[in-house]
Amino acid sequence: MPPIKRLASILALFSVTSMQCQESPGEASVLVCYGDVNPDKIQGYKYVILESEHFNPFDIKLIQETNDLVLGYISLGEVSPSRYYFEQIRERTVGKNPIWDSYYLDLDDATTIEAILGLVERIKKKGFNGLFLDTVDVFGPWGPQSQQVGSYVNLIGLIKEKYPDFHLMQNAGLPIVPRSKEFINSVAIESIATDYNFDKGSYRMRRMSDYHQKVEELKKVSNNYNLPIIIIEYADSKSMFNRVKNQISSLNWDYFIGNIGLEHLPKFK
Repeated sequence: MPPIKRLASILALFSVTSMQCQESPGEASVLVCYGDVNPDKIQGYKYVILESEHFNPFDIKLIQETNDLVLGYISLGEVSPSRYYFEQIRERTVGKNPIWDSYYLDLDDATTIEAILGLVERIKKKGFNGLFLDTVDVFGPWGPQSQQVGSYVNLIGLIKEKYPDFHLMQNAGLPIVPRSKEFINSVAIESIATDYNFDKGSYRMRRMSDYHQKVEELKKVSNNYNLPIIIIEYADSKSMFNRVKNQISSLNWDYFIGNIGLEHLPKFK
């Protein structure tokens, strides 16, 4: 879920989105927001996933008082030009993703690893409880960086070795879980019930056959590796929100339902 360019204006979400977030409706136990959130508005969640660059140590401590785990966003497969370390590794990237206007990372490059670990250290110093690992699917069997899946596993192994108490939530990349399971603490997955159409900019429900197939895949991951599953869905109306909630709540997995941009908490009409 790159917090970028889900809409053209959201490109800077990797580090600079500044929309305000407000209380999320429903009973979701997960908050995902890449905007500049007022810490006082974040209360009662099991998992809080934020863009770390917006917050200081005082903010994170305040958020932790009323929430369980606060995770900082980090992209391990791609980098946006808006990232502070982009110029440091620009010439070391290995291709461009035109959909997101981001660049694929070379995890075999020492300078790139140094830059990523530098961001991890910044996140740690601010007091976050762990990381939300995004763009992992580029290392999957059909991803453009599938040959670097071993390098990805080595990297999160390094992170876990240095910060053993860090909670690492891997977003997507289910085929990689057998190799990353020793280092991750949970698995997030987007859009098992919904299917946002980026070409048309429209929200829609996924076909039930596809939904059930994805649920079975997630159940296997949960049962085989004893990893918590976190569901992230997208809706644009109160009726769709309710429909998604009713469909996924029976799974008894933690979830979040929001608008596609994630630059603010959802407002449903």
